[in-house]
Amino acid sequence: MTAWYENTFGRDYLSLYPHRNDEEAHRDVRGILRLIDPPRDELLLDLCCGAGRHLVAFRHAGFTRLTGLDLSKELLAEARVRLDIESMEDIQLLRADMREIPESDLYGTIVSLFTSFGYFEHDSEDERVLRSAYRALAGNGTFLLDTLNRAYVMASLVPHEEKELDGKRTIIHRRITSDGLRVEKETRITQTGSPETTYRESVRMYKRTEIEQMLRRIGFINRRFYGDLKGQAFSDESPRMVFVASKAAR
Repeated sequence: MTAWYENTFGRDYLSLYPHRNDEEAHRDVRGILRLIDPPRDELLLDLCCGAGRHLVAFRHAGFTRLTGLDLSKELLAEARVRLDIESMEDIQLLRADMREIPESDLYGTIVSLFTSFGYFEHDSEDERVLRSAYRALAGNGTFLLDTLNRAYVMASLVPHEEKELDGKRTIIHRRITSDGLRVEKETRITQTGSPETTYRESVRMYKRTEIEQMLRRIGFINRRFYGDLKGQAFSDESPRMVFVASKAAR
């Protein structure tokens, strides 16, 4: 059976999130620079880079050695077009599973942004993502994870939403699973003259302590956390959970 994330992240996905644009990506990168200030000349990996908007923002911020990794052929193709238009042909794009980053001891910085975590059925597979990032980092390298705040999602969930965009009618249903561990979304897209398309998402919502325990087990040091990419203090009302941790020097 094909996993939901293998079907969902195509070109339709980009049209569902028009507000996730270049301006937001530049704001995110400015926040990241305040939080961790990575060296501009060291390798940086955007894990689950999608269509490459953060890669463009990192290059505009002065980063010279950038790589993006994603599983989606469609989104990587969009990223390649975007980067080529921006004369950023030297930015490398890799198609791979985030649980198996194909390098070891290489990157000075790895970032995982916009809830690219919690996709797998079992927690042990999510932990494999963190282990993969740890393995791919160089000694003293930094990992930044931007993901959902479970308490905020549960308090602010919008169960039903309908909108019209670019001639398409989109109907979205969201729910929390009965065990309270996952947020699931079904998106139905209809357009005159085209068959209806349905996409599903299912994301594990971790508590802060659960991710901290994973990072500790793996060996990450200098662990710290925030309520957003601006570095605000974390609370149940925080829109995000942002973790920053380091790999020990060898």
